[in-house]
Amino acid sequence: MFGDNPSPEYFCVVYYCSPITGSIIGPFKLIGDPSNQSNEVMTHSDLKNFTNISSMELVYFKIDEELLYIKLNNVEKVGFIFVNGVKEINRTLADYKEIVIDSRDLENSTFKLSYINNDTAKFQIKNSFLEFENDLPDLPSLTNLLLEIRSLPNISQINPYQVSFRFSPDFDIGSLKLNFQTLKSQLITILDSNDSNLIYPCDFIKDQYVGQNEKSTINFGLKFLPPIDGHVIDLSNKNIESISYTNAGNAFNIVINSKSTFPILVGYYVNVALLKGNISQTIPLSQFGRGESISVIDSKISGDLDTNYRPTDGVVRRLYDFSNNFITGTIDPSWCNAQLIIRNNKMSGEVPSCYSCYFNYPMQLVNNPDIKVFYDGFEGNNFTNLEQNLKCTTFAPQIDKDSETSLIISGTDIGFYGDKFLIQDTMICTTYQVIEFGKSYKCGIHPSFSFKDLNYIKINFKFPFDKDYYFSLINRVPMITSVTYSNNNLQINGSYFSSYLGHVPQTISLSTFTFDILNSSDFFSIQAISTFKVVPNPGFNLLTLKTNSKISRVFINMASLANDKLCKNNCTDDDHGVCNLYLGTCVCNNNYEGDDCSIPQFYITSVQPSTTNGGEAIFFGLYGYDLSNISLTISGIDCPITFNSSDTIKCIAPPGNGIKTVILKQNIKIFTGIGIYKYIELSIPCPNKCSNNGICNSTTGICKCKNGYTLYDCSALLNTDIGLGNNNNNNNNNGGTNTTIDPGTGSTNITDSQTNFQIYLKSLIEVDINNNEVKSYSLLKNWIFNKTENEIEPNKYILKQQLVNNTSTTSNGCIITSTIEEIKDKNGKEFTFAGTSFVVSSGSIKFTISIANYTYQSNLNTLKLELISSVDKIDKINNCNSKDTEIDTTNVNDISTFNYIKISKNKNIFSGRFINKVLSDGRSTFFTTSARNDSNSIIVSLNLPHCINECLIDPDFSVLLSNDFKSECGDDDSSRKWFLPVVVVVPVVGFALILIILLIIYKKSTTFKIILHATKLKKLKNNK
Repeated sequence: MFGDNPSPEYFCVVYYCSPITGSIIGPFKLIGDPSNQSNEVMTHSDLKNFTNISSMELVYFKIDEELLYIKLNNVEKVGFIFVNGVKEINRTLADYKEIVIDSRDLENSTFKLSYINNDTAKFQIKNSFLEFENDLPDLPSLTNLLLEIRSLPNISQINPYQVSFRFSPDFDIGSLKLNFQTLKSQLITILDSNDSNLIYPCDFIKDQYVGQNEKSTINFGLKFLPPIDGHVIDLSNKNIESISYTNAGNAFNIVINSKSTFPILVGYYVNVALLKGNISQTIPLSQFGRGESISVIDSKISGDLDTNYRPTDGVVRRLYDFSNNFITGTIDPSWCNAQLIIRNNKMSGEVPSCYSCYFNYPMQLVNNPDIKVFYDGFEGNNFTNLEQNLKCTTFAPQIDKDSETSLIISGTDIGFYGDKFLIQDTMICTTYQVIEFGKSYKCGIHPSFSFKDLNYIKINFKFPFDKDYYFSLINRVPMITSVTYSNNNLQINGSYFSSYLGHVPQTISLSTFTFDILNSSDFFSIQAISTFKVVPNPGFNLLTLKTNSKISRVFINMASLANDKLCKNNCTDDDHGVCNLYLGTCVCNNNYEGDDCSIPQFYITSVQPSTTNGGEAIFFGLYGYDLSNISLTISGIDCPITFNSSDTIKCIAPPGNGIKTVILKQNIKIFTGIGIYKYIELSIPCPNKCSNNGICNSTTGICKCKNGYTLYDCSALLNTDIGLGNNNNNNNNNGGTNTTIDPGTGSTNITDSQTNFQIYLKSLIEVDINNNEVKSYSLLKNWIFNKTENEIEPNKYILKQQLVNNTSTTSNGCIITSTIEEIKDKNGKEFTFAGTSFVVSSGSIKFTISIANYTYQSNLNTLKLELISSVDKIDKINNCNSKDTEIDTTNVNDISTFNYIKISKNKNIFSGRFINKVLSDGRSTFFTTSARNDSNSIIVSLNLPHCINECLIDPDFSVLLSNDFKSECGDDDSSRKWFLPVVVVVPVVGFALILIILLIIYKKSTTFKIILHATKLKKLKNNK
């Protein structure tokens, strides 16, 4: 028992009782009288009956020394706190696992290491400065040693995990310099007594023990002198994880240019702290070395922070704590590559958003315990936005899948730690690699989880918002499942939208109207509003959503709230078709068909035929990716296939001649190309055998006329007095020719004083496989004039029109563009079309008409372009030139390379030539021409193939005066010394019909004009 008559008022008991046995178990704490009014002594026998406790602590007692040397049964941990009665320790202590002795009565006594029991792991003596002797015991169990000592012996033979020493006011400084290197512990703490005036040399740290495996953490609570040699103490080669000087003093620095700088250099990723020191400024930051955490607190720092922070020393993750100094200026945003604590300084301006977004983030700093949240790290300054709950508007995370078990998390203001990230509600980053601090990290999850089967992922970042964000892990277009429109507002539901406003570029348009996306939008829904009054188109309107370059489109009924009927297989994808969410049906793009637009269309667009001897023929078109069971016949004869791909078929054509029909089959798919195959003739006849006035080129079928003759068949006689060979244009003549262009009809009129020839596009007709009209478009109106002015092509004019009601999901409609070019080159200008070269003479006008992006009703349909060439008389006419209209279409036969037409009126001859090749989507192929006529005009039909993007055809026309044309009736023969041809060449671009008008001026002067509705566009210079 505790004495003979224990007084309960002198002590209290803290313990735990077993609910089963009722005996005292667990930690047992007995607290006595702090004033020590009782002289009673606590002995071993007083406590021997406490047999079920594992831990005992006696506080404010006078104890018998037996308690130190005789172990209480089952007790593993003892603490003798604020006790007295024992003046010295002189033998081995009891074999407790942990012993803590806090007593002033051991002051100046000698303590030997051998007094510590071999089984003791933790041993501490406090509040008494000891004469510490190392008598070289082997203490294999010792992991924690704390003593207050007068000198430091050599303790190299022991290696506890943690040692802590407090030095007495009269400590032997020499022993520190001599024996510090014998400390091998991973945690080393050396403190000075509170009343000490000692200042220690600092250089001994250079001799610190370098462990092979484990890094050391060292904490000095001593004041230090500067390095003896005035140089920085280089610890970069020491195996140190953390080193701190918590009471460094005014002298511990290196003076450079009158500035006190940081005195030590640590290695990569070391935490270094200097408190209560004397450092002049933070610039240059390199003075603090390569540490990962750098704290220079309460150390008289003044001046501004660096305005261009760059982590150039290879340390990607860094914290700076400059609290309790005199730093001025502002925080440059470049500091967002580091974590900054700047509490109690003199800074101003705004705290950058990379910090302010995390004001509520919890912090725990060893050297700055006042910092509880990040906000605390900026208090005590003059910042203008120091509000703890300041709204963050700049947080913008980005997620990329790095592997099946890792993510790359990057973005703007994403914070400095990822330990709060919660992935899929249950996973966290088990590994966390910094790529760019504050901006990019690699997050690894436990290998038992995987992103393999996830299309998108949910992440809660906790800070700055406790909110779930969803990110796509696959590359796919946004999925639209429903759309609601009301009063300029759009609500779009689906998935794979931008995770938040600004996550990825995202735009919305409805018909021709654009919408602004609202901040409430997320991965599954979009809210948007138009600032313009939206006027719906009749029927259905096309909504286009573009998310990070991926496009999704749907048709909706803007008057309905029920745009939520999904299409089969989502119409495959946006390249195949567009879903009508009101009807739940697909609108297939060109090249695809089927209820989900998954079936590729099947057609031929162009042919490279063989010669009449047979041989390789190449067919270009669209055949899909299933290349099996394909067969092709030419006029019913099999053409064995030698190669086929999704757009090309090669086969060996049988011998033959003329124009043939091609049939292409694959399983149930059939394409019939009527008259699309024309054998290449080895010898091509010329029209009318060149009228015996020229030489026939049997390769091209073109006549080369003898001198004095012209026209395609050399049937017209040139006047030889001046004619083409003389170009003497110094004589005046009032018989000039005007050329006018009517933008309303797109027609070209070539007029002299007696006759008007007219050329214009009449219509574009879509026909089916039986040549029946499916749809027709008039081309006689709706042209819009635009003139181009540029240094490269200054002589061009442009007319445009758009076909009404010819649009598709992949284009805004079929556009027809007519470009008018004046040929200024003295020697003419050479053009090449489908392998054929020709020259357009100087002074000519070339018309290029482009018809592009036509949308067919069926992949079996083709187009027919109709041109009209007509002639009218003018009231004032010289009777001597009067002659009825004659029309000749006998040379429209498709057998030769060219087809020809001719109209004669009042001794003027108008002729047209049509090359029987077309460039279909950039490739040359054959097409047929037909003509019909009435008394004053010819309608030429160009039967084009199934072009998808563009067809190019190339006819040309010419007008000339016959040899016996008289400018004035009654003139003698000597007055008819002039001759006028006007040439019009017509290539077609995009069905592009090119009209080239060549005017060769006769007599002294001819004025050539292009006029729009009686407004003169351009007057060519008089030919000299």
